[in-house]
Amino acid sequence: MLHLLNHYATQEECSFTLSLFFQPEHLHWQSNRQAIGFAWQDYDHPQYQALAYFWLENQQATSPLAASFGGFDFDNKLSDKQLFAFVEAVFCWLKTQQIHTIRCVQAPICYQTHYSRLQAILASFGINTISETNQHLIISDTTFSSIINPAAKRRLSKCEKEDFVLDNSTNNLYEQYAFIQSVRFDKKIPLTITQTGFLSLFENFPESFIPFTLYHNYQIIATCTAVVVIPKQTIYYFLPASDPDYNAFSPSILLIKYLYDYAQAHQFQLLDLGISSINGVLNENLFRFKKNLGAITTIKQVVHAEI
Repeated sequence: MLHLLNHYATQEECSFTLSLFFQPEHLHWQSNRQAIGFAWQDYDHPQYQALAYFWLENQQATSPLAASFGGFDFDNKLSDKQLFAFVEAVFCWLKTQQIHTIRCVQAPICYQTHYSRLQAILASFGINTISETNQHLIISDTTFSSIINPAAKRRLSKCEKEDFVLDNSTNNLYEQYAFIQSVRFDKKIPLTITQTGFLSLFENFPESFIPFTLYHNYQIIATCTAVVVIPKQTIYYFLPASDPDYNAFSPSILLIKYLYDYAQAHQFQLLDLGISSINGVLNENLFRFKKNLGAITTIKQVVHAEI
């Protein structure tokens, strides 16, 4: 049955592992406004088997407000019939609140194979979705240089011969943000997080946000942040940026190698390299870059529809 929550559910209350973006601390970080929470729980089950959070404003329900994904999450043991009933009950309640539009971003299907079931259920409601192209690396005992193609391997070797220095400390976050901002401005790519918001992620979630920054001659040439979405399962390549003056080296390849090595050492299973499309339109250069690193393609579902 459906429960309307007046709090953010904790891990102890749920029968499935909560990702970072479904944890109470991160939900509070996303907004001072309380999201409306929904949970599904069978009468004979002691824990919640599905969750959804939405922020309501101007007749629209949105999830997430400030995260890679949100929307619905659920236990793999939940049947299709139960999942359908949960989604239907959430939509019905939203309609009673005069909500006309829903916008939510679901986790990439690579995070959990059973997420594809939700895609089919949303389609059965006639909900319009955009399938963004998401790419990821499988973490195994294989070395990074063994999974990338020959051209990427040559670029990696070229980087490794230079005096590029990796920094994982949080001492230079202001500089890291300024670099990201500058690179994105030059490429006309919007930056959706403020400096204050960026810094607060490392302050509030020190074990989940780890900077990876490459320096050459004391100058940043490439950076990203590793986000621990699910410990020992999924790590996310967040806010990457690279100095175009170093395009001949492709220092991002070396940076991703360091992420891959980190994921191996900390027993992660998957490195999420993020989407390579916007509104369903493929960025072919970005897609090819990740594919050359051995990336596998899956779908990240974005719902933006009338209900």
